[in-house]
Amino acid sequence: MNITAKSLLVPALLLAAAPALACDYPTRPQIPDGTTASIDEMRSASTSVKEYLAKVDEYLNCIEQAEKDAIAAMETEPDQAEMKRRNEMLDKRFDAANEEKELVGEMFNQQVRAYKAKAADSGS
Repeated sequence: MNITAKSLLVPALLLAAAPALACDYPTRPQIPDGTTASIDEMRSASTSVKEYLAKVDEYLNCIEQAEKDAIAAMETEPDQAEMKRRNEMLDKRFDAANEEKELVGEMFNQQVRAYKAKAADSGS
């Protein structure tokens, strides 16, 4: 699956699960076009991407804790089938969030490479 398809699919999966959760998924940062961005814009984007990645990690911790709390609040112990279903859903959320982190990181890195290529060309 290419980056464009992933960039649309992963947030859709995360948002589909969001109403059932008390955890807020962070908003993807804006990444400037490296071929036209200034150094300040690239630095700002770097900070935004790092903050976003940290917020995704907070989201992952939150959904894990929310699932533990939901199980603890059940009046009866969930059976194995229910636990398997819950674990599979949690795994899917984790996988989607981690894919999103990877995607955003790669999108930013592509723009950094474009910025560096532009800087190298202008310095020649």
